[in-house]
Amino acid sequence: MEFDFLRDLDGRCRARCDMGHEAFGQWLTDEVDAAEASVLLAAIDALDAQPQDEFRKEYAEFTLALGDGEAELVGHGLAFDSGELEEGMSYYDDAHYAGCGLDDLARLLTQWREFITGR
Repeated sequence: MEFDFLRDLDGRCRARCDMGHEAFGQWLTDEVDAAEASVLLAAIDALDAQPQDEFRKEYAEFTLALGDGEAELVGHGLAFDSGELEEGMSYYDDAHYAGCGLDDLARLLTQWREFITGR
């Protein structure tokens, strides 16, 4: 997964992730501070020690599920009725859903925490 961190004109930290992982960028920007990143990194370490366990957490806009070496982030706004779309049309879901390996998520969280704390 490719990602980039930046500060906007107001000094707010923002994360941007590559296509297919955009939801992770929005989630980091809006819902993950340094303390939360540390909690999640500890959860990933615990899952590495006990692979059969799972971790799930709901945030304001997303739900994060960790388990079986994978991370899944699902936006709460993802629920929609596809019957409302014209034939051949589909919703763009990448801003509301993303998945990756736990190692990729750990790398993302570690670098995000370092960026927002100025290390």
